[in-house]
Amino acid sequence: MAHLLGHPGCMESLRADLRDLQAAIADVSSRAGAVRFPSWKFPDKVSCDLDLAALLERYSYAENDPEFTQHSHVVLLELVIDRLLLLLQSFTGYAENLLSEQAIPPAQAVGPCMSAGLTARRYWSSMLKLGAFYQQLLAEKAACRKEIPTLQSAPQAGKPKECLKRCSPAALELRTSTEIAQAVSLHPLSGVRVPDGNTSHSSLPRAACGTAESSRSIPTQTTGSSPGPCDTCASAQVSLREVGKAITNICQSQNIPSALSRFQEMVEESRGRRTLSAMDVSYWASEQSKDLSRISKHLHMLLQQVDPLKSELEESEKQKDELRKQIEAFSRLLQAERETQAQQRKEAEQNLQVKNKEYMEAVARLERDKDDLRREVTKTTLLEEMRTTMVTRSQVLELEEKLQLLTGQRESLGRELSTTGTQLEKEKVKVASMLRHQESLQAKQKALLQQLDSLDQEREELRARLGEAEEDKGRLAEQLEESREQSAQQLQAQQELLDTLQREKLSLEQSVSELQENVSRLEEQARELKERERLLVFFPELHIPAGTQFESTGSLTEDMEKQLQANSIRIGVLEQENVRLRSALAKVKVAAEQGVLKLVPQTQLWSQLSSQHGGEAGGQDAG
Repeated sequence: MAHLLGHPGCMESLRADLRDLQAAIADVSSRAGAVRFPSWKFPDKVSCDLDLAALLERYSYAENDPEFTQHSHVVLLELVIDRLLLLLQSFTGYAENLLSEQAIPPAQAVGPCMSAGLTARRYWSSMLKLGAFYQQLLAEKAACRKEIPTLQSAPQAGKPKECLKRCSPAALELRTSTEIAQAVSLHPLSGVRVPDGNTSHSSLPRAACGTAESSRSIPTQTTGSSPGPCDTCASAQVSLREVGKAITNICQSQNIPSALSRFQEMVEESRGRRTLSAMDVSYWASEQSKDLSRISKHLHMLLQQVDPLKSELEESEKQKDELRKQIEAFSRLLQAERETQAQQRKEAEQNLQVKNKEYMEAVARLERDKDDLRREVTKTTLLEEMRTTMVTRSQVLELEEKLQLLTGQRESLGRELSTTGTQLEKEKVKVASMLRHQESLQAKQKALLQQLDSLDQEREELRARLGEAEEDKGRLAEQLEESREQSAQQLQAQQELLDTLQREKLSLEQSVSELQENVSRLEEQARELKERERLLVFFPELHIPAGTQFESTGSLTEDMEKQLQANSIRIGVLEQENVRLRSALAKVKVAAEQGVLKLVPQTQLWSQLSSQHGGEAGGQDAG
């Protein structure tokens, strides 16, 4: 088997088997519900949720990559095992539903991971239980048939009476809806299961069957008295009415046309709550089956509508999560921007406080310098007043220089103070601009949120338009493909017809040319034969009787030439006859030597020779 690993034929066979297994799994799941178990091939995924089409497309034959092709072959084999195990698990679930008297299985969580051996053992165990249950039902059915007596009709009535059947409710649980309808139509008074609005099957009250089994009493009909309905019939019809009411309520709630509701109203108006006849019950069952089929079709249509809506909802949820993530990212960026602005504002306030402190210190220093200067001036004034006579001119100059120096220091301090005030104003303007920037960011955030809402609306509109466009595109593609196929077929048919006509034309041209050649050759032969015949007729043999007349051209030379040609023709004919006679003589001698010679009349011999001569002449003419 190693040499077949990666073989395209084997892989294509496995792919076809996988498609068939998936179709069987879908059929079983539609009837028994999907079973949820971990996949044998992919244990982290649910087996019934695997996208088999995507896996088949992924693991396909690659001509230029033999290693990947061999790996794909192994994966396809493992997928076959996985699908077979899922099919066994679905069979097991269906058998368990039958044994537990449930038509529709309840919603279940993902089951444990099971090996192939455990799955096979569980399936075999469920089959054994189902077989035992079936044997039990057969025994109960046989017992019921033995216990029910046959009702005999009166001889003067002339009509057969209906007999009652008492069936086990457990046996009727395995019937389908079609069998139930047939049972109701054939035996309208038997205890059957019918679907209602809440559950898939509703059995008859077991008390009635139990009472009938314990008492073993069957109502009989005597001559001249009308049969009265038994408790089982009344109970069955009550259940039938309740089921019909539930079905009509479902049809009304889902806006489905109900055939049973009209018949139910007619029955209520005509009979009231009295027991229905067998024909009414049969018609009731047929109308009920129609309503059930309509409900089933409506449910199938709703499921087909819900599935794409679910996918769209999931896509919307994904987009919503992405938008939420974007909003969170914007919020984080905005928070970081706010923190940065707060940090910058705090630093600006700290710088402002430092500048204010420096400004106050500079002002205080200037005030102290001013006081010191005032005191120095006062002191200088007093000294000048006290020592007017003692101060020299040099001292006065020094004092003036000192005064100028102090004045320059005061001016520099004033300039520093103005510079500090300017910087303080700049910091105030910067803080105000930061506050305005923060307000603009908040306004941008609000605008982004509004834009996000508008984008959501546009996205919904675009999704709807995209769906319509995709539908139109698919429809146009189908029409284009159909027109292409039709054009290709017509072109191929016309091409084939043209080729056929050309071949016929060539064959006809060849036939015509051959016919023309044959005609020309035959015409030439006909002219030669006519000329020979004319010569033989006009110029017979010279040794003829004296009274024979023949035509003449009037010229002796020409007549002699024609006679010469006729004699040459006769010589040729005679030579041919001599050749035939020699061959015939040789054959006769050989036959005489062998002793098989027979005496043939001379007339017959000459007729054979003449016929042979005629055949050879015809062959030469044809040649």
